[in-house]
Amino acid sequence: MAKRLAIVSSGVASPLSSALEFAKRAQSLGYEVGVFAPCAARGLILHCDLQHIETPEPRVDAFAPLLTREEMKGLTAKQRKDAAVDALGAEAFADALTRFQPDVLLVDCELHAQILVGLSQGLPMAQFSNMFLSPPGLCAPPLNKHAHPGVGLRGSRIGILLIWNSLLLWKLKKRLRNRLRYGEAEYSAALRELARRLGVPLAQKRRLLCWQMPWTYRIPTALLLPKALDLPTRLYPGFAYLGSMILQDRPEKPHDHGAVARFCSAPDGKKRIFVGFGTMMHPKSGLLSSLWAVARKHPEWQFLFAAGRTWEDDSLTDLPPNVEVVVWVPQQELLYHADLAIMHGGTGGFVEAVEAATPVLLYPHVNDQQGSAARAIFHGIGRAGRQTDTPDQIEADIQALLSDPGYKENCNALQATCVAETDAAILANYLRNLIDK
Repeated sequence: MAKRLAIVSSGVASPLSSALEFAKRAQSLGYEVGVFAPCAARGLILHCDLQHIETPEPRVDAFAPLLTREEMKGLTAKQRKDAAVDALGAEAFADALTRFQPDVLLVDCELHAQILVGLSQGLPMAQFSNMFLSPPGLCAPPLNKHAHPGVGLRGSRIGILLIWNSLLLWKLKKRLRNRLRYGEAEYSAALRELARRLGVPLAQKRRLLCWQMPWTYRIPTALLLPKALDLPTRLYPGFAYLGSMILQDRPEKPHDHGAVARFCSAPDGKKRIFVGFGTMMHPKSGLLSSLWAVARKHPEWQFLFAAGRTWEDDSLTDLPPNVEVVVWVPQQELLYHADLAIMHGGTGGFVEAVEAATPVLLYPHVNDQQGSAARAIFHGIGRAGRQTDTPDQIEADIQALLSDPGYKENCNALQATCVAETDAAILANYLRNLIDK
């Protein structure tokens, strides 16, 4: 009988895509896979021919209260505690898990309540992430901090250490302040109470010295990323790289086929520059205006910008003739044709560019984007700027990335190394060992 694998996702686009690619590969190895995710993820899950088990929208913001002030009004301390624990959705998840009866469980590292439920049931389990979860050290700064190893004071070993200390102190202060502000409705407090009720020894299982908010767990951890792309850092025990997990079978959305064809078949000698900043956030309009100013100076460069449906910005009007703006593109395909990708640096898009051996110019803002910039610079596959950069600085960065053959050579070498890590045997051994422990 096939082993049953439960994969639990938050439904957020990038980690969901990585989780579904993981699920498809596990299914091809003979596992019966169920994907636990919110309703909004159902279409993509079914498109991948996977079983969907619907779960409530998870609460993943570790610094937001689990109850509103209106919900807390008139409740006793015990009632607030009960309501906050209920808001985590652990009971509904436990019921769904019992019905599925998995042999092994993999949970997104941001889904704390679901991890605690898994621990309480004694299942073979691991947490997974499609972000680089480098621990505090001297070589890899926190993912959300501007620091490039080996570059300047912030990138020095002492500089990185100070940044880590500052982040860990900030996390502690934030948790204490929220505890005073929200009481029993504070996220960490509710998790501690849930762990107590489930009989999970949280103090032994959690790890406070980490980038994740508010903590992570001392359990096997699958990084859905290639080791070759990371910085040279010593991981926590139990961490394992499983190679790139880029979803290969995405549903194609309506798009401008002509614009994509014109970009991919640009005349010889015309450099093709893809600009895409993902679906979750937008760059400042000043950055786009500066980019288009550079484009006007260089008609020999062809730009294609995937803007999404939510853009309403003056910077997208009166565009240079060598700039086309579309709602959506088949990004993976397009990156193989691009000479340069300008992105915010979210791990998902960044890894896709690496797999396509496309140099990158990153303008990071929040979350894991600064970590991508640090890795792009360290491996010599790109540059990083700031959203306030002048047109002259942007032009200089683009010129360097297009004219220096070293960037493309580094991209080709890193691509080959990353592709070599995508081996079905690695995943098969990982799951087998996880079940056997």
